[in-house]
Amino acid sequence: MLDELLGLVPETAESAADQRFAFYGRCSTEDNQDPETSYRWQRGNAEKFVSEASIVGDYFVIGQSRSVPWHRRREAARLLADLKNPARAWTAIVVGEGTRCWFGNQFSLVAPLGRAASASAWGGSGCPNSGDASTRAMSRTR
Repeated sequence: MLDELLGLVPETAESAADQRFAFYGRCSTEDNQDPETSYRWQRGNAEKFVSEASIVGDYFVIGQSRSVPWHRRREAARLLADLKNPARAWTAIVVGEGTRCWFGNQFSLVAPLGRAASASAWGGSGCPNSGDASTRAMSRTR
């Protein structure tokens, strides 16, 4: 009611149920992690985060540091290429652990590409938030 009096339009939050997700993850190179264990852990986090939606694509980097730019990581480059395809099977990207995916200003370089392709970015722990609607979901935690 107050919103109506003030002429404000409440922002509607995106629902994960309305999305089809591509999962992105990366196995750490610092502590000799087992890639299968790392994949299961991060994918499990992503599935919990978007529990009512389905993950229809996987992009998982093994053996490359997070400091390597996305376009030079094989699976991240594949995700970026697929992002340009309007007929892709997914409408959003989810990460299970942000600190495995982003380094420095990488999120600020990748997020606009997602916005331009109408793909929102979702994630939990360690995920940045640019503050706009297409990436606000990044800061939600479960």
